[in-house]
Amino acid sequence: MAKVNLNTASAPPIGVFYNRMSASSHSRGHRFAPEYTAVILNWLAAHNRRIINGENALALEISKSLQYKKLNEQNIKTPKSIFCSGKENILSAADHFNKPFITKHNRAGRGLGVKLFQNKAELEKYVMGSQFEDSVDGITILQEFIEADPKVVTRVEFIGSKFFYAVQVDASDSFELCPADACNVEEQFCPTNPDGNKFMIVKNYQNPLIEKYEKFLKANNIEVAGIEYMLDKQGNAYTYDVNTNTNYNSIAEKKAGRFGMQKIAEFIKVELKKL
Repeated sequence: MAKVNLNTASAPPIGVFYNRMSASSHSRGHRFAPEYTAVILNWLAAHNRRIINGENALALEISKSLQYKKLNEQNIKTPKSIFCSGKENILSAADHFNKPFITKHNRAGRGLGVKLFQNKAELEKYVMGSQFEDSVDGITILQEFIEADPKVVTRVEFIGSKFFYAVQVDASDSFELCPADACNVEEQFCPTNPDGNKFMIVKNYQNPLIEKYEKFLKANNIEVAGIEYMLDKQGNAYTYDVNTNTNYNSIAEKKAGRFGMQKIAEFIKVELKKL
């Protein structure tokens, strides 16, 4: 991110401002981009500018803890999670799990920090070893491992706080499930999908979660998002991630004839006409 000064005494231009700040920006060399984005959003809000995905969206993007709190407020089930600061607390938290669990970062994206452990001994070897990867905000999550059945996760996309489409992602061999083309590397081949792509848009998708998700987004003033969930063997849905900086997979979209960025552009155009 370019290093610039922002004079908040000046007025921002008239327009529609779309925030696409990513929780994983630090992994691309932009450690303080979310903090600087917060300054810009505060400035825009102070001048009553039209913002898509404003301060609330940014706050949720960079905190799994806040995501789960807000999801639970809407009676949306999330996995059992313990938020830990420091290696000793990470290890002690493992005592609360009597089945496999995973680690993940509180501020993350692209599956950063997600690793599966069968027991505390495996966790201790990782945490006390040279391969330990701390979260950029110092908070590591220990979370119950939900064995997806079927071996897919579903990402439900919303634009204008309304359902757009759902995409199923093959989760049989990976935790890093970012749909962006830059993440769609060659080894992400799915033998169950005819075109070999891990991402497949679901035709005629219907689910009671859609209404709950739309209510959640409106309650938190989030207009563009991808929300991810999986089913366990008993058919229970666990929502585990809210992406306010959502990405779309071009291969899946081309096959389905539905295009997220085009829909966003149409949405912004409508909002511009309201100014």
